Amino acid sequence: MIRTGFVKSKKGDKLSVCFERPSSCEGCKGCAKGLMSKSELLTVYGEAEIGDFVDVQMPENRVFQAALLAYALPLCVMIAGLVAGSLLGMTDTVTFVFALIGLALGFVFSRLAEKYLSKRKNWRPAIVAVHKNTVCTAEERKEENE
Repeated sequence: MIRTGFVKSKKGDKLSVCFERPSSCEGCKGCAKGLMSKSELLTVYGEAEIGDFVDVQMPENRVFQAALLAYALPLCVMIAGLVAGSLLGMTDTVTFVFALIGLALGFVFSRLAEKYLSKRKNWRPAIVAVHKNTVCTAEERKEENE
């Protein structure tokens, strides 16, 4: 998946790239019922200047793995908490608390794994193209490439 954004700030080779939400997201309101910002910031390593538009790509085989890490890991640990509470013969309330503890632990494990994996080059988004001094929109560049 390639997304186009503009470089908002730069610190060495560490860039903050701002992306507009895709037009397909307009009617969804899945991000906190539409209350979140219309743009998203992502830290990317590469060479570009502030104000440049860049095409950023997440390694193809990592998108699914990152989604599993973010969603499936906490869910699996929560289910393990439910099973543990049930096997130990706990009351429903205690079993529910075990599930909540499992969910929290799964989230913590997920965040720790994300911090560790983000240091590995093959897990980081990469800049595939830099558009210097351009003022056209992402849609216009997409049409040019097709």
